[in-house]
Amino acid sequence: MSWDVFVMKEKYDFETPEDQQPPVPPLGQRDEIIEKLTRRLPNLDYRDKAWGILNGEGFSIEFNTGDEELVNSIMLHVRGGGAVMETIRLVCETLEAFALDTSDSGYIDFEQPEQAEQSWEQFQKYRDQVINQDN
Repeated sequence: MSWDVFVMKEKYDFETPEDQQPPVPPLGQRDEIIEKLTRRLPNLDYRDKAWGILNGEGFSIEFNTGDEELVNSIMLHVRGGGAVMETIRLVCETLEAFALDTSDSGYIDFEQPEQAEQSWEQFQKYRDQVINQDN
């Protein structure tokens, strides 16, 4: 089970009807994105250009970049525990992008560190509860 975070160039306005939304700009060319990310995150393994993997202290993040040369968004699949928020902040800073917590459809506000960490902590509690129910 992973905590999924959607990284995109601009925030999507969930209050506006879809047919009235302006087009969301892409994050950029895949090779450029991979180069930027691996420069900032040297442990990020992007041998497969569609699927990067980062192993951190107590956590892992899979970077689902996709098969297209022009990348519209990246889905981060976060597993484990520990301090992942700094890594996600660094990804967004590097790509000049925003992170959407798909579990609650809220954008992660890195200016409010306690609030940002709360999303990750809530997911971990939920995951642990689900896992313990199965045992």
